[in-house]
Amino acid sequence: MDLLTLRQVMNSGKSIFELPLRVVYYARVSTDKTEQLNSLENQVFYFEDYINKNTNWTYAGGYIDEGLSGTSTTKRVNFLKMIKDGKENKFDLVLTKEISRFARDTLDSIQYTRELLTHGVGVYFQSDNINTLSADSELRLTIMASIAQDEVRKLSERLKFGYKRSIERGRVLGQNNILGYDKANGVLTINEEQAKIVRRIFEIYLEGKIGIRGVARQLEKEGMVSPFTGRMLCSETIKHVITNPKYKGYYCSGKTVSLDYRSRKRIRLPTEEWNILKDDNIPAIIEEDLWNRANELYMQRSQTMKNHGQKSQSRYVFSGKIICGEHGKAYHRHIYKSKRHGEQEVWNCKLYRQKGKTDGCDSPTIYSKELQMILNDIYKSIYSERDKVISGLMELYESVDGKDYKDDIIKLKSELEKQTAKKDILLELLADGIISKTEFADRNNNVSEVIADINKKIEEYEKEALRDSENRKNMSMLKKIMESEFNEGNYFSAEITSVLLDEIIATKVNGSKTHVKLEIRLNLGKTYVAEIKERTCISLSEIGISQAQVSRLEKNALAQMKKYFV
Repeated sequence: MDLLTLRQVMNSGKSIFELPLRVVYYARVSTDKTEQLNSLENQVFYFEDYINKNTNWTYAGGYIDEGLSGTSTTKRVNFLKMIKDGKENKFDLVLTKEISRFARDTLDSIQYTRELLTHGVGVYFQSDNINTLSADSELRLTIMASIAQDEVRKLSERLKFGYKRSIERGRVLGQNNILGYDKANGVLTINEEQAKIVRRIFEIYLEGKIGIRGVARQLEKEGMVSPFTGRMLCSETIKHVITNPKYKGYYCSGKTVSLDYRSRKRIRLPTEEWNILKDDNIPAIIEEDLWNRANELYMQRSQTMKNHGQKSQSRYVFSGKIICGEHGKAYHRHIYKSKRHGEQEVWNCKLYRQKGKTDGCDSPTIYSKELQMILNDIYKSIYSERDKVISGLMELYESVDGKDYKDDIIKLKSELEKQTAKKDILLELLADGIISKTEFADRNNNVSEVIADINKKIEEYEKEALRDSENRKNMSMLKKIMESEFNEGNYFSAEITSVLLDEIIATKVNGSKTHVKLEIRLNLGKTYVAEIKERTCISLSEIGISQAQVSRLEKNALAQMKKYFV
């Protein structure tokens, strides 16, 4: 029986209990505790008995989810199977206890009941006495589901309140397996055997001779391993011990914050925003001064490593620029050691580095020295016509000078707020009965389309602003390099490579790993082909720019330079 016919029959005075329907039930408990599972068994017995007692109904089965929260439907496997089966016309009505058992989110409730209704399937929320086969059900469902959703928010707030009261009563929250402590009923006591490991960690680290990994190895040599796994302490554990204020007798909270009670996504806050307080309920294992000195050293080393990482990116000039012609993967750097040639910087396909040549990739090995020699010759030819290059750069620099996207983006974001407010108003008008559901759907869809267009324009402007900024930076750097004087025969540099080199495609010639073809593409629109055989460059020539390269470069203002050089 289709939805229109069902509603016509119900309008004539019949209820769903008088209709010949194939009925299923949906039951869920939100934890896997024994008492909840017992509740689930009671639900199942009740629903089966309830459906079978109605002589007009045909029992068509049930769908059950155990130990899952109602705040999201994405992990409820049987719920989603029920929706799928409903769309395939396997039943006519879903019987469930209440909205909070079905979905505690308003959007989820309405979305899924709508989907089922379009296939002629209704949902009967027994405790709420809402039957979605009725014409007025959606407004009632919206109100009831909103109440259920607010209960989730209130539960989240109650949990936070409970955490705060627990702390005030002297209970220490957090995990139970804390190295150096025993925890029972929220009370911490020092475990002396484990505390020896903690104290030794600080002693070794404050000697300043080795880092966190070295501390773990030194502890293993001394016979100090994890009391929980029996293996060497991992770096993350050492880091956690050094940075955890509990070891100096302090309570720390507020390391993360929830963005949304519904999505449960959390972000980690900067250290300076943590709540760190002296707590007499936490016995200190490390003296406060010792802990502070260890953390000062840790912060210094972290900053040094960060700076080193930035320098490394500029030092390895070919990172991300050499591409495997067979797999399209970037080449990775490593140091090749041999008795004959010593240590040499070489590059191999990412798949080779991960899986070896048999299971990964047997593309050619590229030596940095070979690339530098080839690029040196290319840069020399470009430098010989540097007046032309500089002239083109200046003209191009002027062409991208100064479209300021800030005002446009601000205007668009202001319009976005207005359109979003319109959606809220439409919902209020629908709830008050001022506009019909059809009118609401049409007007809401129109606003949604406008919002999508605005977001698209904002994204485009932000990309253009970033692109222009990068272009001007690159052109300025290239102009400065081209205006400087090079030592005769030495034109290669990391700076000019970072600006000029687009990518290098490496492929084997006739299947030989010692005969390599390199397609060297520059951001000036020039493309060169070099062949290396037995580690010697045997040819180097300039070719026309490929259509694929034109397509890629046209996304970048520097591509305009091809009119000067191609």
